[in-house]
Amino acid sequence: MTVTPPFSLDVLTLTATAAQKLLQDGNVTSIQLVQAYLAQIKKHNHAGFHLNAIISLAPQETLVATADRLDRERASGTIRSPLHGIPFIVKDVFTTHPSLGLPTTAGAPCFATAQAKRTAPLLQHLLDSGMILLGKANLTEFCGLKMKGHTPGWSPMGGQTQSPYIYGGLEPGEKLIGHSSAGGSSSGSASGVAAGFAPLSIGTECCGSLITPANRAGVYALKCGLGEVVAEGGMAKSVEDLAVFTAALMQRAEPIDFSGGFEGLRVAFTDVKEWRLPEEVCAWPGDTREQMEMGYAAAMARMSGLGATVTENVDLPIAYDVFKTADGKSHFYEIALYQLANEYLPAFFNEFSESEARSLNDIITYNEQHKDICMPPEHPAQDELHDLLSNTRKGEDIEAMIPEMQRRGKSALDKVFEAHDVLVALADSPLVMYSATAGYPIACLPLGTVRYSELNERPYGLCVTAGKGREGLLLRFMAACEAAFAPRPLPSPLLHS
Repeated sequence: MTVTPPFSLDVLTLTATAAQKLLQDGNVTSIQLVQAYLAQIKKHNHAGFHLNAIISLAPQETLVATADRLDRERASGTIRSPLHGIPFIVKDVFTTHPSLGLPTTAGAPCFATAQAKRTAPLLQHLLDSGMILLGKANLTEFCGLKMKGHTPGWSPMGGQTQSPYIYGGLEPGEKLIGHSSAGGSSSGSASGVAAGFAPLSIGTECCGSLITPANRAGVYALKCGLGEVVAEGGMAKSVEDLAVFTAALMQRAEPIDFSGGFEGLRVAFTDVKEWRLPEEVCAWPGDTREQMEMGYAAAMARMSGLGATVTENVDLPIAYDVFKTADGKSHFYEIALYQLANEYLPAFFNEFSESEARSLNDIITYNEQHKDICMPPEHPAQDELHDLLSNTRKGEDIEAMIPEMQRRGKSALDKVFEAHDVLVALADSPLVMYSATAGYPIACLPLGTVRYSELNERPYGLCVTAGKGREGLLLRFMAACEAAFAPRPLPSPLLHS
């Protein structure tokens, strides 16, 4: 069934809260919303600009039937939540029951035919709240733990996620998170929102997996603190959308208050000349650094002028040097590999009643037997999976490493928060390492664009963290920025397509 909206819906700019108002006023139906987003996906996911942000879509007849049911509920006076009838997408690591028509693959072909036992509880809560799951977003295969130097946003199931801001897509020979990159592991979730494939999305965050792609896509994002939502975070086009969505992710009955503006906020800023991405992961041609530094300085001045107490160049050790073992190994890498082998993969396997892969060895063997698909020339290895298989890391060593890493993160941030409410850095920085180790919430907001070539510019913004349980404070800070700064940038390629 094809439905034509009564007027043109600009999916590039339409927010979830604006869509909800249209639904409430009877100016659009959820069926029409679904059709508008499916049309945009058809236009630019595997065609048009070939963004490859979506791995799989739910069957259209299922989506239309779901939307029709929610429209009929609305007509009868039943509104399940503030997100009733609103579509969303989710990173393809969350299990979905076969009845939804969406496989769960983590980007890996060996899971393409797997049958999940259930829909992940978080997704089921959102579905019960009246949201409509359009599809699964592309990602870095296995969230990046397959081969060293894995290109962010690439998976055999989804191809290479592209940024909707970049003409020509990922440039040949691009550095790990260079300017043409769509960013980290949750790149499909971020590009999908920016490209108008859905108003809201879910990604996951370990150490930059959500913040980096959200920054490169010019969207707002918030990863809640440890204990609030496991590792998930929402992405949206506005702070109001993000606040409503975060409340849903946290399963809060009441909305999150994000009012207050800058007045009285004590804002600490890291030293922009020290806290930035190194050349080995992102080149800085011409005056690109200066462009971002000027935007950063202007943001500080604007906040100060609107009532914030601003501290520049706060005393905080560079994260790259802090989270290492005595022999120079990365805490993040050692812990991530150990937990993947001993916790996350076994738990993931257990979510399926049927699967071609039931062990790490099965995954490795499948990849070897299907090299043309799983290990093409540009991604030819699975050395990290072999490393996992021959893992010699001792559980007691990792168990000792985790609290030490957490202690370093918390003690450093807590010292800053003794005199400040929030801590800000460029989103292109390692601040995410601190929030990840401390288990504190972190958010990302767009600031502007940086032109790095004659043809292309890409978004950049700020990341901001605060103490435990202060998600509302981060949303307040973001809302103040949204009101004070220029509107979030829109992707020029899609605007002119």
